[in-house]
Amino acid sequence: MVFKKEQILVNFIASLILVFRNFFFLIFYPYKTMRKISLEKDYWQILIIFFLVFLYFKLSYFLKDNPYPASFTFFAFLVNFFLTAGFFYFLSKLIKKKNRAASFKSLFFSLSYSLFPTLIWFESVSLLYLILPPPRTTSILGISFSIFFIAYSLSLFFWKLILVFLALRFSLRLSFYQILYLWLLYLIWFIPYSILLYHSKAFRVPFI
Repeated sequence: MVFKKEQILVNFIASLILVFRNFFFLIFYPYKTMRKISLEKDYWQILIIFFLVFLYFKLSYFLKDNPYPASFTFFAFLVNFFLTAGFFYFLSKLIKKKNRAASFKSLFFSLSYSLFPTLIWFESVSLLYLILPPPRTTSILGISFSIFFIAYSLSLFFWKLILVFLALRFSLRLSFYQILYLWLLYLIWFIPYSILLYHSKAFRVPFI
């Protein structure tokens, strides 16, 4: 029993190191790193990433006046994540008939790692809410900060697009145009769904 606990601890630490290593490699070598992630089998890594997401929801609940507890918003995130993964997986099967190369497990791993830009952005927004709460001034410093934040947000957004594209490319074995077609279909479903989440006050911006 003691040996099993030690083994679990060793596996957890090794997975934690891999998560942080992959995170930094995704910044500098996204193509090579996402290809390796799509072949992963260590589910501890996914649990660690999801736990980081849960910590964000806990932090957000204490910083802001949220109508829902962190457990509920985390559950809503899980529903969004599985809906997204399922959408891309099953639609890829329809677009590319007999797509035996497509792997839901591979997609699950790669999309989990594509959450890092989202997590960083939401954490940044929460931190800024604490340091520089709205309303913000229209002074030179205020305008400069707004320009910086827009540039910062766009850089994370494009990083997110790259990671999701690579996740679909390596996990579903789709071409560039097939991925673009899937994205278009996803937006047709996702935009009304996002509006519904906004009006329900579950998410102002869906965490996905």
